[in-house]
Amino acid sequence: MKKNKTFLYIGITLIVIGICILAYPIYTNFVMKRQESQILEAWENQLNTEVGTTEQSQTNKDTAKETKSSSESSGITGTTLQNEKTTTETLSEELFILDPNKKVPFKILIPKIGIEWVVHEGTSVASLKRGPGHYVGTALPGEVGLCVISGHRTTYGAPFNKIDKLEIGDEIILQTAKNENFKYIVTGKTEVKPNDTSVLQQTNYPSLALTTCTPKFYATRRLIVFANMVK
Repeated sequence: MKKNKTFLYIGITLIVIGICILAYPIYTNFVMKRQESQILEAWENQLNTEVGTTEQSQTNKDTAKETKSSSESSGITGTTLQNEKTTTETLSEELFILDPNKKVPFKILIPKIGIEWVVHEGTSVASLKRGPGHYVGTALPGEVGLCVISGHRTTYGAPFNKIDKLEIGDEIILQTAKNENFKYIVTGKTEVKPNDTSVLQQTNYPSLALTTCTPKFYATRRLIVFANMVK
């Protein structure tokens, strides 16, 4: 009887462990997609703020010129005009700080498979938990060379879950904090061993490579999608 209870408890424990293992990807995807939605909303808000700030700054400059001209014509001297500095709200440190003077982070959009994610710098375990990561040292959006972006396929929002469906001619867009859009067209894809980086050679023209694990739920190989920038 005691032996039967032991087997029963072991069986229940194994079932619970199995449920946890199956539920983990679902949980991380749910959490990440909620967080990414907030990041994308903050991205759009800040881009709009940057545009508004630029327009306001230009308006202030024009007003200052007009006032200075009016003062000189009326004989008024010693008038000093000072533009107010507009403070824009940046994103929280937990997400990222959007710096318009840099190209990282940037946004990746793939219309065919409904991808819209913000790409962070780095491909460490911690970085990829936040979403797709840009390989440090590779080209940035729009620059000459190969821009390499890696992303999970089944966990942490699974940003690259469907990139295997991309075909030659499909469009990939990279958008920077300055609202610059660079369009890339898929030229092909391949599978390699996880430690094989020979196919990720720099180019003398703007190009892009997306990498992820394949097949799904395993890390036995790497799927790489290649694309070239078009004007």
